[in-house]
This record gives sequence, structure tokens and C-alpha cells, in this order.
Amino acid sequence: MKMLQNVVIFSLFIAAIHAAGEFTVLNSPKAISFKGNDPLNSRYVGDVLYAAMGNAVVGDSDWSGLTINDPFNLAKGVIAVHVEGLSHVTSAGNAKSYELVGSHTGQSLNALAAELEAANEPVCDINFDQYDEGVQAFKACFGEFESPAAKPTKHLNPTLHNADKQFLQEIGFINSASENLAEMLKPSNVLIIRLSVDGIAKAHGEKSVAVDEANKLISAAIGRLLAAAQKSSDSVLFVLSTDKDANSRSKRDTLQADDTNPFNLAEYYNEDYPVIFNIILWFMVIFGLSLLAICYAIGAMDPGRDSIIYRMTSTRMKKDN
Repeated sequence: MKMLQNVVIFSLFIAAIHAAGEFTVLNSPKAISFKGNDPLNSRYVGDVLYAAMGNAVVGDSDWSGLTINDPFNLAKGVIAVHVEGLSHVTSAGNAKSYELVGSHTGQSLNALAAELEAANEPVCDINFDQYDEGVQAFKACFGEFESPAAKPTKHLNPTLHNADKQFLQEIGFINSASENLAEMLKPSNVLIIRLSVDGIAKAHGEKSVAVDEANKLISAAIGRLLAAAQKSSDSVLFVLSTDKDANSRSKRDTLQADDTNPFNLAEYYNEDYPVIFNIILWFMVIFGLSLLAICYAIGAMDPGRDSIIYRMTSTRMKKDN
């Protein structure tokens, strides 16, 4: 009994280490339903969104949370908001949340955007983690207009901390997106918005009141964006994902910048990679064993007068008259 108790405690400890955030469904069309409470591996967030649009997914995920009720009336649009630096964002309404395992949501969203672009499906990926690129992506999707920053709070002071200023501007862009969601200049079936509170946590502390205020501002901005999405269409899948993994992020911050990969993106492998890898691996194993056998056979060959080695190396070769 004592051993079983230790195993349970160890399992919970491992789950707590790998649990990095939440995957919350804020709105979904009637043709799609989310049930159960099984944790979702963060590597498959993009696959879940891709499958919700009626696309075939190639992978080994066995997550049972997504159920397709009507394959002919799936989600016509997807809005995904990803927040780094928080494990939970307060959400209103009848939301369904799942525990996210791992910290690979950003990479999964990158793969989703790349796959949609390769299929010539419109996608708008606004990544405020790279602020300047995120602003340019926002203008490309919504147009050139002023997006006033959110009002400062008691502890978020843009005059003292640049991270506070940037975050309030990001919230302002999300609010502008809510007001202009129906009139997007770039028609997109998929809208991805990413932002981070890591800068605020570094400036004020991870458990500071400023981080709590940032959480409330994000929650309010997402609520406005959700209301705009529900008003524009009843077939929009709206999801929110969070990712808080301070240990792995601090290690990434110590890496030197790479000019060929400025965003430090992980290399993406397609579904043919395991097949090609196994072919090359076992070919090299068989080739190495064959070469070893040939070398052993030649080394053990009798160098007598009747062998080919004697005939080719002898200095007294007979000539036919």
C-alpha cells in the first residue's frame, strides 16, 4: 500500500512538471463538440484546429476530446489566441478547458500556419512575441489605422517599464481587431494572435499584482474578440491556449542569435521523415556488416599457389608461348 501511494505521488509530480498550460474552447460550431477531460499534448494543438476545419490529419495523436458531429458543416473559421507566461487566463461563458502537456504550442501553431499557407488557404498569424513583425502582420490583415494602447493600470506603468508599454499596445491591437474583425482587408479563415507576459513578469515579478492586472486585461480583450467573432459568424471555432514554462524559456534566452533563423524556430519534419530515417539507418547497418564479412573473408583467404592473390602478386608469372 505504501509503494502504491509513492507511485501515485510520483505520477502526480511528473504530471505537474510537464503541465504547462491550458487549452480552452470558448466557442465552437454545432458540428463540433469537445468532451472529456483527457490532457492534450501541446504538440497536437495545431492538428486539433486543422481537423476541426475538415482536413485530414497525419499523426499519432489519440486525443479523444474532439468529436465531429456533422462532417459537412465544420468550422468555417478558426481564431486562436496563445498567451505565453501564464498558466491560466480567466474566461467567461461556457468554456471547456483541457490541460496542456508540454511547451510546444508555439511550434504547433507554426506548423499549422505553414501547412495552411502551403495549401493556399488564407491565414493571418500575428505574433507579438516579435513585436515589430507582429505589428506589420496586424496591418497586413486589418489595414493601416490607429490602434490606441490600452489604458494604464495601477501597477502597469508604460512610462517606467518598456515591457508594460509594449503589452498595453498589444492589448490595444487586439481591441482594434475586435472592432474590425468583420471588415478584415485580408480575408482569412484562420486568425492566430500570440502575446506574452514574460516581460512584465521579469520587470515586476512572476507573482506580482502587475501580472494579475495583465491577466485581467487579456481576459477582457479576449472577451471582446469572442463577442465580435460570435456576431460575425456562428461557425467560428475560438480557442485560447496558455503556456507557462519558465525553465525552458530561460534556457532559450541564453542562446546566441542566429542570422539564418532569427525566430529560433524548431526544425519541422514531415510525415516521411521516419520512413527515410529507417531506410538509411538499416541500409548503413547491413552495409557495415557486409563490409566486415568481406574483409574477414579476404583476411582468412589461403595465399597458396592456387589462389588469385598468388597469381596477381607473383613476380615470376609464366608467359604463354
